[in-house]
Formats: sequence, C-alpha cells, structure tokens
Amino acid sequence: RRWGGAYPSPLSSATDSRREGLEIVVLYVLAVGTVTYGILVARDVFAFNPAVRLLGRRFRLYFFLSTATMVVIPISLEVGIRDRSLRDLGIRLPIAWRPTLLLVGMGILLGLAPIAFGLPSPESAVPLLLALYSPVFTEELLYRGVIQSKLERLVSQERAWVFSGILFGVSHIPNDFFGPFWVASGGDPLVATFRLTTQTATGFLLGLLYMKSRTLAAPI
Repeated sequence: RRWGGAYPSPLSSATDSRREGLEIVVLYVLAVGTVTYGILVARDVFAFNPAVRLLGRRFRLYFFLSTATMVVIPISLEVGIRDRSLRDLGIRLPIAWRPTLLLVGMGILLGLAPIAFGLPSPESAVPLLLALYSPVFTEELLYRGVIQSKLERLVSQERAWVFSGILFGVSHIPNDFFGPFWVASGGDPLVATFRLTTQTATGFLLGLLYMKSRTLAAPI
C-alpha cells in the first residue's frame, strides 16, 4: 500500500446509491453466469454451443457471451446511460507511473520465468492475442474499470479495492471447484481452496494498484 504511492482524488459519490449497487450485482451475476455456462459446456453438461466462423477462425458462443456481458453491456451502461467516459473506465494513460511500472515489471518477470524452466513458447501469436483479450482485458475492464469504480462511488477507496478483490476471487469458484482447474488438480478441495485464495489475493493487488494508477494497462 505504501510502495504503490498515494491514493488519487476519489471519484464523485453516486447520485443513486441503490441503483449503482444493483448494477454491480447484475453485471457480476451476468459475468459469473457466462463463465459457468462455458465450464458446463466444456464438461459436456450443456451441448448447446454453436460456433461462428470469423476472420478465418471458429469462435464459440461463449466468446460472444463473454464479450457481451463483460465488455459491451458494461461499457454501454457506463458510457451510454451513466454518461461516463472511457477514461473513467481506465482506458487511459496512468495518472501515476509507480504503481503502473510495479505491476508491469512483475508481469514481465512472471512472463519470463517459464523460459528458465525450458517451457515451450506458443506456436503462434494468435492464442496469445486472444488470451490477452479474453479473459485478460475482459476481466480487467469489468472488475477494475467498471465494478471497482462503481464501488468507489459507494464506499471508501480502501474498501472499494478490497471488495472488488473479493468479488474477483469468488468469481473463480466455478473454475476452481468444478471447472478446468478442478480437473487439473485431480478434484483436490485443498488445492482448489489454495488456488481460490491466491486468486483473491491477486484481485487485491490488481485492485489496489489500479486504484492508484487509474489505468487498465497496469493490471492487464
């Protein structure tokens, strides 16, 4: 908290706290529901998952659902209805470079770490670019740019990044306890709980430094 620099000026308080809170709940439920749907499809619980060929690649329904619930609807709500700008959602240069460079530096180190263990590199840049869009950009836009900013208009800055970190962690319960991570862990609840704890802690870190940098570039 100290190393990341001082808090910026807080966002203006919500004019309608009840509606702002309801919007947070609705956006969160839509996002978690989309993730859960994707997992149930992957686990062959649901068979409905049509694909659309676009730009020479096949994109499954989950891709479009996540784009709608984590990008299109949140931006439409904040920019189109709430009359806020993309800058208000973190699509901007940082207002403070220390927290930005701190997160980006950590990302570079963690990204280079596998090379030391001889892990193979991706076969092409396309999977990397798709992963940078979903889940990286979609999650950061929703949880940091939209939900955390809306929370800051309801509670203090300190509580906003704590609450958003908790929401970010809880949103991974489907992945950890019956999704791909659950399968990868061999169905071990201890491993799933530990993974969920680290994801929540990551949410705290990303939320705190996003709060201080005001740019999605840092957590992305």
